[in-house]
Amino acid sequence: MIKHIVCWKLRNRTKPLEENADAAAIKTALEGLRGKIPGLLHLEVGFDFSGKDTAGDIVLYSEFESKEALLAYPEHPAHVAVGTIVRPRTCERRMIDYEI
Repeated sequence: MIKHIVCWKLRNRTKPLEENADAAAIKTALEGLRGKIPGLLHLEVGFDFSGKDTAGDIVLYSEFESKEALLAYPEHPAHVAVGTIVRPRTCERRMIDYEI
């Protein structure tokens, strides 16, 4: 199994994340990938509550059945469409992929 974790910082963080329209749009878009990506087994999206400068704002935790499924994911049309929602609303992205 492959775990794929991505963390973003928002460009516009003027409200608590639970009230931020950009954060809500990203969460909705990412959660909309469920059932659309072959090999995507699990997906969850969360907001940071620590408020620390070193923390990200939004995290995507996902599990894929194989490296091949993860490698196909970025090119999938549903993922490409989500990128058009995420990229303009974020200013920093960090990710990690690992196998268990």
